[in-house]
Amino acid sequence: MSDISQANLPDNPSGFIIFMPWVTLPRRVRVGRFRFCPLRLSEIATIVDQSIAAVVEKAVKCYVRRNGQPIESCTIVLRVRGPQLWNIPRRQWNSAVDAAKKLALACLAEQRFFEGHFSPHLNATMFRIIGQGVSAGSDQIAPYFPRRGGGLQIGGLRFKDVVFQRPPQIEGTSCEVINERLLKALDKAERLKCSAARAVNSSLETFLLANAEAPDLDSDSCVTLSAIAFERLVEPVNNTAQGLASAFADHWAPFVSLTVGNAKRIKPDAEYAPEQNSWPIHRKWMKELYEARSATVHRGPRSVFSKNWSAWQHLVLAAFAYPLMIKLRLAEAGLYSPNDRELASFEVFDLLLDSSWGKGWRKPPEWSNILSMAEGTRAFHAAITRAMKKQEGKPSGEG
Repeated sequence: MSDISQANLPDNPSGFIIFMPWVTLPRRVRVGRFRFCPLRLSEIATIVDQSIAAVVEKAVKCYVRRNGQPIESCTIVLRVRGPQLWNIPRRQWNSAVDAAKKLALACLAEQRFFEGHFSPHLNATMFRIIGQGVSAGSDQIAPYFPRRGGGLQIGGLRFKDVVFQRPPQIEGTSCEVINERLLKALDKAERLKCSAARAVNSSLETFLLANAEAPDLDSDSCVTLSAIAFERLVEPVNNTAQGLASAFADHWAPFVSLTVGNAKRIKPDAEYAPEQNSWPIHRKWMKELYEARSATVHRGPRSVFSKNWSAWQHLVLAAFAYPLMIKLRLAEAGLYSPNDRELASFEVFDLLLDSSWGKGWRKPPEWSNILSMAEGTRAFHAAITRAMKKQEGKPSGEG
């Protein structure tokens, strides 16, 4: 197969097509120069050129579910402008990867935790893209695999020779909530060359790797990656546990709800208890997250420091707080306005850090109740405020 990723013959179109095969978005979403579009087998001809539709269908059928049956839908990556929107030149691969990472963030940022066994479960692996060269009228496919120092495109394979099976860590393939306001804010931050954009770009890949739930990364490694992601996102002056914790707390300062000294479950470091008792709990958590990273990277944990959270708890907390910190940084730059639900998350983070993590199905974690009550309270007050403003706007004498 001769460079089918670049050929562009009108009578026999060829090109490079990119799928996000393990998730089907609820609608089209634009990220930079790309549009991520849900693709169902029955609707392929409405998404891509009729001349290439049959080949795209064959390519989609190379992707199979856990039971070995072909997937029935996925997400295709399209260019926003130009001829043959489905044909993405290989030179744009890195840009497509970056767009996919931002889309993953916009979805993971809205994930709910501890909502029950049947609630949607997302991870970063769902949003990885796979590219392949295809040619109309041909039974050949040329998959592309990123590698150290570049990538490898393998030609000479036929559709019937290639099978991509859904990774075992992916439970479901739907993502119903996408924060497009966050995507627009990130795009504007990049255009303005805002420091928040630099921090997000520097930290996002590490965060996604920590939340890929890849079987070859254990919990301690993922905690280390999470701490590195926060270090790059927060950009502390001093790259130490104390420095990162202090900088994190500075950003979160408007939303302190509980201090270490008033906590039910959180213990300070014995030697520094008088000082740490006045800390917001989120500052103590960030210090411990970084210390967990240091324990893995260096010589193990230091017994003089208290440890209030296990590795898996750190991972859940980091997955929850990292997108919120991005929203805070964008809000500080005047590029994002948190809604009531997000403000509730900021406000109760200390309470979540001090909450019970439960004991099996008989005693579930307190997390969901705490967050739902805070969201309900904010929604109630917002409704009252809107009603009062509406009433104030009426002429006197009207009921």
